[in-house]
Amino acid sequence: MAQRTVPDTGAARDARFNQLTVERFRTDVHAAIQHSTFRNDRVVRVLCFIGMLRGLGRIRDTAKVECIAAQRQHFSSTHGYQAAHYLPGQLRIDSNYPWNLIQDARTRLQFEVLFADVEHLPADFNKADSAAEACGLKDAFARSGQALIQRVVPRPGCGLDRRAVREVYQQTWRPAAEQAFRAAMQQKHSRPHLPELQKDEWGNLLNLEERGNATAAEWHIEEQIHILRHYLNSMQTLPPALSDPPMSQFEREFKP
Repeated sequence: MAQRTVPDTGAARDARFNQLTVERFRTDVHAAIQHSTFRNDRVVRVLCFIGMLRGLGRIRDTAKVECIAAQRQHFSSTHGYQAAHYLPGQLRIDSNYPWNLIQDARTRLQFEVLFADVEHLPADFNKADSAAEACGLKDAFARSGQALIQRVVPRPGCGLDRRAVREVYQQTWRPAAEQAFRAAMQQKHSRPHLPELQKDEWGNLLNLEERGNATAAEWHIEEQIHILRHYLNSMQTLPPALSDPPMSQFEREFKP
């Protein structure tokens, strides 16, 4: 894996404090739903940047979008935890980092740090993420950026095409992400994992001993399946970034 760089030391310091120092009390279910929700919110924000740049004419209609391995990272985790990126990978447009299309230093950095954002989580979350990325989540991210470029018509001074962003999220990102999560779950199910609970007609558990003899690896696979299922279920809720107030704020703060 290539060395990942820190784009903003101040943001990285705040992220380390927020993720590694502040103690949180939440269930794995809540953590999975929150991680997925934050991922979707950042996907929308990336689409907003691409949509604005396309509207300004800085991205040509024949531009090619790809999603490669993460290149930026705010911090690393230890002690059985891993720093899980929110976004599925690093988008590039015509083999270049998309933030390089922005001249304003502050706006350019805001775009770049989206790709560096990570969350301090147990290793099974990162493994679930990696499985989904390998099963199509990276491709879904790239296809979403590509679809937006083809949908937005350059109109400098007209602001963000909110309808295009919303349509791409609903018609490209969401179904493709859901398919990736299902494929990753199916892949995990094909590997040895924790046997399903069996009950008799009175509700008594029949295979506690079998489950008790399961290996640590089988327990981890089962946990990753649960995480992926929560990711999938969370796609039913639209991220806040799709609403008008965040988009209005984005337009106000965006400097080309």
